[in-house]
Amino acid sequence: MKKHEIGICRLTLARGKYVKSHIVPKALTPKDVPGGPMFQSDGHELPKKRFDSWYDQRLVIRKGEDILASIDDDAIKEIQRLKLAWKYWDDKSELAMEPFRAGAAIGLRSLCDVNHIALAKFAISILWRAGASEMEDLKGFHVSETLLEQARLVVTGHREFDPTVFPIKVFQFGTKGPLHNLTPMNHELSQPDGAKEKFFRIFANGLFFHVTDTASSQPYDLGRATWYLRATGKLDVICMDFEKSAQNEFATSVFHHFTSQQSSGGK
Repeated sequence: MKKHEIGICRLTLARGKYVKSHIVPKALTPKDVPGGPMFQSDGHELPKKRFDSWYDQRLVIRKGEDILASIDDDAIKEIQRLKLAWKYWDDKSELAMEPFRAGAAIGLRSLCDVNHIALAKFAISILWRAGASEMEDLKGFHVSETLLEQARLVVTGHREFDPTVFPIKVFQFGTKGPLHNLTPMNHELSQPDGAKEKFFRIFANGLFFHVTDTASSQPYDLGRATWYLRATGKLDVICMDFEKSAQNEFATSVFHHFTSQQSSGGK
């Protein structure tokens, strides 16, 4: 990017000087070794080695980045307080999970006095960043123009968070795995009645959100289940076993790939 490139901010729609903007906050993309590389992928293409997490230099101007930074700050305080990300807990006993029977889901955390709005705006802001970005690494992530505009309005504060427009479930890995980054992804699941529910999956350091793509489907349990973000109150967070997850299989293959590269002298 040329120095001081001028353009239209995709968030504020104002003209100005572009600034560097991370897709996922740097605080939630830590490295095993400070200054060392990190491994990141979109889950489809060959994983890449990077020394900084994804950032876009043609997405927002300073005013837009300040809005995103404020949302990040509010959410990260809550993520740290609630121990939702790997970096904020050492032993899983700190999570005070109500255990499940053996399986990929290992427990449930019932959290009180949760700042739902801070977490919701954070998830929606990452959805917007990834969907609005034209970065090559994010070319496989698709958000409809209608939903992207609704997300932009929530992020800028021109529209309140509406859980029927953005139904958001919060999950976390209750066991730890290797540090890695995944881009937001498009997924779908089968509902009990056989219908398909499309959703966006957003991952950051052991925490992940499922945001239903309401442009094409609706969650069957919205309004009844307590694991959706809403206005205020209690939040149930389902804890998953990283070792039994598909993400673990992917992360393991990534590390095997780079280990073999290093042993053979590749980059």
